[in-house]
Amino acid sequence: MDLAYELHDLVRTLDRWAERMLRPAGLSYSRYVALVIVCEHPGLTGRDLARGLGVSEAAASGLVKALLRDELVENVAGEGAGNVRRLRATEAGRATQQRCAELLGDSLDRNARAIGIDPAQLALTVRALHDEVRTTRTDSSSEDPS
Repeated sequence: MDLAYELHDLVRTLDRWAERMLRPAGLSYSRYVALVIVCEHPGLTGRDLARGLGVSEAAASGLVKALLRDELVENVAGEGAGNVRRLRATEAGRATQQRCAELLGDSLDRNARAIGIDPAQLALTVRALHDEVRTTRTDSSSEDPS
């Protein structure tokens, strides 16, 4: 078995699964992730959000417009900020994010337990692997790839 392939396939499966799970809450997975980031970093800009999501500013702008329209986030930029939005989750946004996080987390935890895996230990292992990959990629990014 190939670890890279299995992890990639798991992520794709989880993304599709999350889309189905979040549909009744009126969120796509992309909007949910954007809402999580805004909840964790009140006052961030659209550019910051785009960077956190790993998408273009135009793509992030579309997500922000939808979240603003649904009153899940608000623009708290002061006068004179020009076109720069400072985003903060509304009370409804925080409640929606929490409800969806519990829905997604509880379901995945149950799946892990069903096959005899401790979800907390798996999360630690995945985080350690992610940190190692990021460190290795950063360290080797300046090396000649040949």
